[in-house]
Amino acid sequence: MRKQIALFGGSFDPITDAHLKVAAEIIHAQKADEVWVTPCGPRKDKKLVASPLQRFIMCNLAIDSTFGSHFPVQVYDVEIQENKAIPTYFLLQRLAKEFLNLEFLMVIGADLLSEIRNSWHEGERLWQEARFLVIPRPGFKKLDLPKNFTWLEASNLQLAHTQLSSSEIRKRLARDFSLVEGLVPPIVLAHIIRYNLYKQVNSKML
Repeated sequence: MRKQIALFGGSFDPITDAHLKVAAEIIHAQKADEVWVTPCGPRKDKKLVASPLQRFIMCNLAIDSTFGSHFPVQVYDVEIQENKAIPTYFLLQRLAKEFLNLEFLMVIGADLLSEIRNSWHEGERLWQEARFLVIPRPGFKKLDLPKNFTWLEASNLQLAHTQLSSSEIRKRLARDFSLVEGLVPPIVLAHIIRYNLYKQVNSKML
């Protein structure tokens, strides 16, 4: 069997402890052999505060300071040099050609399931063809989905989930850096403070 890679895409603006817990539990639940955290490029549909490079650096700092050297979570830089984010369908096509010995699962929150077919590029083809790993969200029940969708769960583990969004972190950072202590890795917070990344966040970006 080909190695299974969970492609964990997102803005990570900034990356939080909640993101790291999701990545860790994918491995603990044995849903993938590796997790690739993939910060998106610039997006027209979403105002991002930190640059792609800064978000990439923060992801690396978070992962390197949280996981041991042999724990299979890494950062993948496919989008940070692009002029815009790559739609999921085309990203998967690109990866399939580049990594013939790997099989990719897209990590997606249960709250986004309803958007795939109607709002995503080539949504119907994604729904039918791509493999998805679904992260449970409060208020969203487990659904009967096609076989290419897998829920993040484990029969022998009570998986840890936290509901902490990057937007909440940005709101707190705009008020006081101390309000996010314990919610992002210390080294990420130090990087944010050093470069004053979110202190002057405009209210329209929150």
